[in-house]
Amino acid sequence: MRLPFLRTAAQEQRKQIGQFLGLNKNLIINENEFSDMQNMSSDRFPAICTRRPRGEIMKALGKPHGLFHKNGLAYVDGTKLYYKDQAVTDVTDTDKIMVGIGAYIVIWPDKIMYNTADGTVMPLEVTWTQSATATFALTTTGSTMVKISSTGIGKTFERYDAVTISGCTDAAFNRTTVIQEKEDNYIIVIGDLSATFTQASGLTLKRTVPDMDYVCESENRLWGCSSANHEIYASKLGDPTNWQAFEGISTDSYAVTVGSDGDFTGCISHLGYVLFFKGDTIHKVFGNKPSNYQVTTSTPMRGVAKGCERTICIVNETLLYVSRDDVCSFDGAQPESIGEAIKSLGFDAGVASHYNGKYYASLRDSAGRWGLYVFDLGKGLWHKEDSLHALYMAYGEGELYCIDEHGNLFTITGDRQEVIQWSLESGDLIEGSVEYKHVKRLMYNMIITPGAEVNAYIRYDDDPDWKKINTFTARSYRTHIMTVVPGRCQRYRIRLDGIGDVTLIALGKVIGQGSELHGSL
Repeated sequence: MRLPFLRTAAQEQRKQIGQFLGLNKNLIINENEFSDMQNMSSDRFPAICTRRPRGEIMKALGKPHGLFHKNGLAYVDGTKLYYKDQAVTDVTDTDKIMVGIGAYIVIWPDKIMYNTADGTVMPLEVTWTQSATATFALTTTGSTMVKISSTGIGKTFERYDAVTISGCTDAAFNRTTVIQEKEDNYIIVIGDLSATFTQASGLTLKRTVPDMDYVCESENRLWGCSSANHEIYASKLGDPTNWQAFEGISTDSYAVTVGSDGDFTGCISHLGYVLFFKGDTIHKVFGNKPSNYQVTTSTPMRGVAKGCERTICIVNETLLYVSRDDVCSFDGAQPESIGEAIKSLGFDAGVASHYNGKYYASLRDSAGRWGLYVFDLGKGLWHKEDSLHALYMAYGEGELYCIDEHGNLFTITGDRQEVIQWSLESGDLIEGSVEYKHVKRLMYNMIITPGAEVNAYIRYDDDPDWKKINTFTARSYRTHIMTVVPGRCQRYRIRLDGIGDVTLIALGKVIGQGSELHGSL
């Protein structure tokens, strides 16, 4: 005789997730991370929310070549340099490197500088060519000071300029020297002269600046590097026009040859040092004057990837950049990875800057797709905004300015009337693959502003198609709980998308517990 079987009551387990950790493109991720997203932000962490609107388009540039902020916004459109929206000078039709020193914006490869205080433009390089008889004579008997007199010879130069003399009939003067004194029609240099002489023509004086791939400012000097010459340079102290002044004094220019392989990929001043990057090398310059400058070489070490020189950026005193296979932070000792969550995308080009404690990086992945990836330095989280392809970024006076691929100039946040389309996609959720368990309900707790829309989709196992299972449109500002009921499966993914301002506060799960005899109930 059999006894009646008593059915065991089903058990339920409840779980609450109240902290969301942003984007993670790895194969296995946490249930509070997302495998994909669009237009999301950490602004309301531990919640995750839609990003702020962009700023209004300030101007549409026809052919953008550069963007910089120095007491005001400067940009290059075609062959014009603009400062505070006023055209100030003509430039070549090429992409620019712009660096600030004092009141000046110095522009490469044009080798000119613009004074933001008085509006003057000055070339870094100048040349004088003889047009009248030149006389070489000692200033006093037995002196080493030689006076070179000729019409206009000193007018183009400044006192203490380093000039290269060529075409002199006395070959001893065909060298680089420093002007000690000057007036419009003469200069005085240090030299060895036994007797006065004159020459009718052929004399040339030049103040030259090296051709450089990358330039930055540090301690009131400009620094640069040349891949072709394997050299690092520094200008004279406080003087970006002089790069050949070698008198053995503390204000001298500086130059050194480095022996590392490969081309330079960028440079920046950080924590009192000047850093020069290659793909697998970092050169660091120590010292505070030419007599004690030292260049150390760290290799192999993750430097800046080729094509990613504009991703070098300092965010809250931390240096960040895109390396060959990662996004790195650098504290002066060695790089550390901050890009493990998005490393698989394989970035090979981009531009970045900082805003509100975050690293904003417009990056191109290995599939050729552009996206704006934002790293919240304080929280250690990545979020993806839209597919912005930025050509240039510049931070100034509390704003992050951008020029996109269409030439539009705008700020990264503002009050543009913008309909923001957003989405969130989970990784593979596997509660259903755990023995005798299955998910009975998912409850999304969201703040939804009036007019915003939320749609919920689910995808099971290897099914490539998403199934829409819920939708909601807000008519008033309120907290809303959207319930999703998954079917039986081994694994599933959830996708939320919509338009408007939405904040995901929490995710609740109700997990059913079955029995060994009857499975999940």
